Amino acid sequence: MMHNTMNGVRIKTWQGGSGNVQGVLFSNIQVSEVQLPIVIDQFYCDKRTCKNQTAAVALSGITYEKIRGTYTVKPVHLACSDSLPCIGVTLSAIQLKPMQERYHLYDPFCWQSYGELTTPTVPPIACLQIGKPPNNRVQSNYDMC
Repeated sequence: MMHNTMNGVRIKTWQGGSGNVQGVLFSNIQVSEVQLPIVIDQFYCDKRTCKNQTAAVALSGITYEKIRGTYTVKPVHLACSDSLPCIGVTLSAIQLKPMQERYHLYDPFCWQSYGELTTPTVPPIACLQIGKPPNNRVQSNYDMC
């Protein structure tokens, strides 16, 4: 159980990073009053400003299943790299409701995120792009020696 936290399940990478993250499963997680329950952030910066860079860590095969509970800001935030989009993001049995129904909260956000919805989600996560990026570029960014 995650209660009253900023982030629930999160993957964060630095701009300009390299390598890959693949085959990650987040499953059977209960959240309560979490600001952002589901997060991918490929633009992570721990300073006031960070240089914008095109290199990125490749993310693929990321699954979120049976994530349920309440949020206070936004249910889903998938911010992937322009140069190396996230592929194979799977969302299944997501049940996230706003903590306070009467306040306007943010809708799910997806940027350069590709994958599939295997079940209906609450709320509907229509921003996830189904399938793969249109240009079929190779999704890897291995360190070179």
